[in-house]
Amino acid sequence: MPRSFYARAALILILPVIVIQLAVAVMFLQRHYEDVTVQMTSNMTREIALVRAQPALAEQLGVRLDLSEVEDRVLLWDLSAEAMRGVLFSRFADVAAIDTVSQDKTVLVGFSDGTRLVFPRSKVSASNPHQLLVLMVGTALVMTAISILFMRGQIRPIRRLARAAEAFGRGQNVSYIPGGATEVRAAGTAFLDMRARIERHMEQRTLLLSGVSHDLRTPLTRMKLELSMMDAAEVADLQRDLAAMERIIDTFLTFAQQDATDTRARVDALALLQDAARMAAPQQDIPVTGQSVTVDLYADGIQRALSNLIRNALTYGNRARASVTAGDTSLTFTVEDDGPGIPEAQRDAATRPFARLDRARSNTNGNVGLGLSIVQDVARAHGGLLRLGTSDLGGLKAEIVIPL
Repeated sequence: MPRSFYARAALILILPVIVIQLAVAVMFLQRHYEDVTVQMTSNMTREIALVRAQPALAEQLGVRLDLSEVEDRVLLWDLSAEAMRGVLFSRFADVAAIDTVSQDKTVLVGFSDGTRLVFPRSKVSASNPHQLLVLMVGTALVMTAISILFMRGQIRPIRRLARAAEAFGRGQNVSYIPGGATEVRAAGTAFLDMRARIERHMEQRTLLLSGVSHDLRTPLTRMKLELSMMDAAEVADLQRDLAAMERIIDTFLTFAQQDATDTRARVDALALLQDAARMAAPQQDIPVTGQSVTVDLYADGIQRALSNLIRNALTYGNRARASVTAGDTSLTFTVEDDGPGIPEAQRDAATRPFARLDRARSNTNGNVGLGLSIVQDVARAHGGLLRLGTSDLGGLKAEIVIPL
C-alpha cells in the first residue's frame, strides 16, 4: 500500500473503477468479439461453400476466388480472428491458412487445393467493436480525474491540521480553523481543545513556580541580613546553605520562565555557541569549533541551554569543549567533558525533571535535577531532541539536534 493517506484514498476510489471496467470489458469481448464473430463466421461458411461449388456466384456475394498461396498470419491480440479461425477450421477440413494481416480489413483463406478466397473482414466481424472500449476508457479517465480532485479537497484540511500540530510541537502557535468532513472537523476541534489545555497548564506551572520562588526570596534575604550581623562559627556554613537555596530558586525560575519571553530569530549558530561559552565560564577559554551558519532559533532558550550544558561540564569535569555542525536536514550543538559521565541505563532518567543521579553527576550545592530537563524542553521547542552519549574525552557527550 502507498504510505500517504492521499494515495491510499485515491487507490480505494480508482481500483474498483478499474476492476469494474475490466469485468465489463471481458464480458463485452467475450460476447461481442467471440460470440458475434462465431455467429457471423458460421453464416459466412455457407457462402464460402456456395462459392466453392459455384464460382460464378462469387462476384454477387462479394467474394473473390482465385488461385494463389496464402501465408498463415493472425495477430495474437486479434480475438475475433482467433474465433473466426476456429469456426473455419472446424467447418472446412481442407483449410490450409488464414491471413488477416496482409490486407487491411480483408480476410484471405487458402485451401489445400491451391485456391484462395478473399472477402471483407466485415462479413465475419462486427464493425467498429472498439467504440465501447474507447468510451469505457474515456469515462474511466474522466471519473478518475474528478475523484483525484475531490480527494485533494478532502485531504487539504487534514494537512492543515498536521501542519498546526507540527508547529505547536515546535513551540509555535499558528492560526488554525477546523474544516473539511465531520470527522476531520471533530479531530481539529479536539486538537484546539488539547492545545488550549496544554497552554493553560504551562501558564499555571509558570505562575506557580514563579510565585513560590519569588515569595521565598524575601525570607532568604532577611536570613542573609541576619547572618551578616552574626559572628558565630556556624555562619559560614549557613551562608553556603543560603547560597545553595538561592541557586535552587534561580533554577526554578529558569525552568518556569524559559519560554515566557523568547521569540524566534535568525542568528549565527557559531556566534551563539561562543556567547553561551562566555556566559557559562567567563574566566575560562572554552574551545568552541564549528560552522558559521545562520538559522532560525529561539536564541535566548538555546543560549541558556548551551550555557547550562557547558556549566555542568565544568562542574563535573576538568575540561570541556563545544562545537556546532550543520547538515542537510539538521543542526547539532555538542558539549563534551572529561567527567564521570552518565551510565547508558540512566540517561533517560537523567533528563526527567528533578532527577538526580547519586553516583554520576549530582552534588549538594543547589542541584535540583532540572538542568538536563530544561535543555530537553528547549530542544523539543525547536522540534528537536537532546541526545546523551559518551565523549572521546571520557565523560558525557550532550547533543542538541534541531531539524532545519
